[in-house]
Amino acid sequence: MLRNEIQSKTGLTRKAIEYYEKKGLINPRKLENGYRDYSEEDFEILSKVNLFRKIGFNISEIKSIIRSDGFVLPSILRNREHQSEIDKRKNEVIKLIIEGASEKIINEKVALIEREESIYDRLLRAFPGYFGQMIFYAYQPFLNEPLDKEGEYAYAKYIEYLDNLSSFELSVEEQDFIEKISSDFDIENMKTVNNSKIEAIDDFKKWLNENTEIVEQYNLYKKSDTYQNSPLKGIQDKLKDYMIENKYYEFAIPLIREFSKSYNEYYEKLLVANEEYLKFNKKTE
Repeated sequence: MLRNEIQSKTGLTRKAIEYYEKKGLINPRKLENGYRDYSEEDFEILSKVNLFRKIGFNISEIKSIIRSDGFVLPSILRNREHQSEIDKRKNEVIKLIIEGASEKIINEKVALIEREESIYDRLLRAFPGYFGQMIFYAYQPFLNEPLDKEGEYAYAKYIEYLDNLSSFELSVEEQDFIEKISSDFDIENMKTVNNSKIEAIDDFKKWLNENTEIVEQYNLYKKSDTYQNSPLKGIQDKLKDYMIENKYYEFAIPLIREFSKSYNEYYEKLLVANEEYLKFNKKTE
């Protein structure tokens, strides 16, 4: 069916349908005249997308629901209920503050919230600003669970290590650039990118075969003057040098692997994927 028919059946706008196609949720056949031919499967997926968007799911969640044929829905529901309970407790603290409750009572309530808070939120609260944004961004998908007892010691050592590092200095212009990226690149986009990395790592050979052209284009871009002279390249180089100088990879990564089991599993898969990626680069040089 053509776009006007799919719009009529789903109630979606043209731009919404184009957006979901760009996000890889549907893959309509392109006709010789430039029009798109949407299949029944595309229609069913768009109908589900429309429903899930209406009840507040983001693109990353919808992708995981569709790809798992709905099997992740109970997990998403549990996470939402968990977050809803935390938000409810935070509102209770706000009411206590308004009512003038004692500091002791307020702190007891806050301590209960902290126990349920995700590791990622804890880290960003401990290290606000561009430093935390840059350090923790890559680990976000693996830090969404509360800290368990087994990981408390490693987490405390990680906090201590970061807090004792020398300042990571960026110019005012570079700081503004990081802030702009953070505001433009919202949480939903961040989750989508990070979840895509996880999906790729789960079957890296398959992903590499399906995305050879994209990888080659990316490698060319990394060598281009546009990237080499960009603010992002300068900031990334500074951060890499800073981490090497402070032995971040030797000291911090083992600690993260201890307090985040999901990151440890990802890390082990990453070692295998890196070998495959290096082999691929040698073939394309």
